[in-house]
Amino acid sequence: MGKYAKYVNELRLWTELIRPSYRGKIADFSLIFDQKVFPEAKVWVETFHVYAPGSGVMVPGELPMIVNGTEVPGNGGQHAHPDFDELFLFFGSNPHDVLALGGEVEFWLGERNDAQKFIANTPTAEWVPQNVAHNPHYFTKIASRDRPIIEMVIAMTPTYSLAPGAFRSIPLPPDFSFEKVGLEQKGKGLYTEYVNQIQLATDRVFPSFRGKVATPTLMFDKNIYPGAKIWVEIFHVFAAGAGIGIPYLEPHLFPGGRASGYEGGGHAHDFDELFLFFGLDPHDTLNLGGEVEFWLGEGDEAEKFVTTKATSEWVPAGVVHNPHYFRRVDRPFLMVVIAMTSDYAGKMRHAPLPPGFRI
Repeated sequence: MGKYAKYVNELRLWTELIRPSYRGKIADFSLIFDQKVFPEAKVWVETFHVYAPGSGVMVPGELPMIVNGTEVPGNGGQHAHPDFDELFLFFGSNPHDVLALGGEVEFWLGERNDAQKFIANTPTAEWVPQNVAHNPHYFTKIASRDRPIIEMVIAMTPTYSLAPGAFRSIPLPPDFSFEKVGLEQKGKGLYTEYVNQIQLATDRVFPSFRGKVATPTLMFDKNIYPGAKIWVEIFHVFAAGAGIGIPYLEPHLFPGGRASGYEGGGHAHDFDELFLFFGLDPHDTLNLGGEVEFWLGEGDEAEKFVTTKATSEWVPAGVVHNPHYFRRVDRPFLMVVIAMTSDYAGKMRHAPLPPGFRI
């Protein structure tokens, strides 16, 4: 085992939580990144693949959930976390139209008479400050069973718990009604600032991605929500032969007109990063649907990793990473980069290609 092997781990299914009402609509088990996957994790990430309408998180009237072997009534409701923020990202899986959600989802923020409903039909970010009530999340429309909506939950904690007392349980918003599905219910508007459309990245251009990776990429940062504590970039990969940090014929462009070199290479930040690779088949979420090669370390210490599974790559601050090379694509998959910073434009140190890298 090499120096960096502990940072690369397969994602797991959240089998401690069984949601019978998801069957035929949402992948039975969500994908999880947590301390069971990587003991030094600083965030907790859950990913849902939604491929048919009519279900969601904490929707009333659904079949009872089973948590660690104990049945929990499916009467819906809300909850709030007293000691950490969360970010919910809703985005589509069509690499040729990344600004389309591919359906519609309704979700609530705030509790009791202050509760406010939001309806999203484009890629959307929902920031939930600690102790703010949230849910239900109800998927009302899915355009195609072959192009699921992805819901990604990023909790600003490494230890997300379902144990009694770990969160505050709250009844359904009094205005929640299935008869009002599709209708606006803005309430007092106390939470509007926390819900924003995810936008295309405007500070980077990757010409070599054309025909292989959706470009521009989707990005969540402080320009989307000024109170953001993390930075997220979403890559939709649909053909082999591209990547980050590989040699290419056209320069990649960054803020201020800076062009990256043609020779490729790696870099290191002054903050931690998490790379998540996962496929888009809701019936086989542990299978990437292709092959990715990526490198950690620099010079003769650089280590190559190759994965065909749903995989996490934790990159500690100061550790050189890249190239990330999409070697094979059997069906489109995603690479999601989560940086533990509100400002990605921090200090960056560049390094040459690893001596062993080959196209």
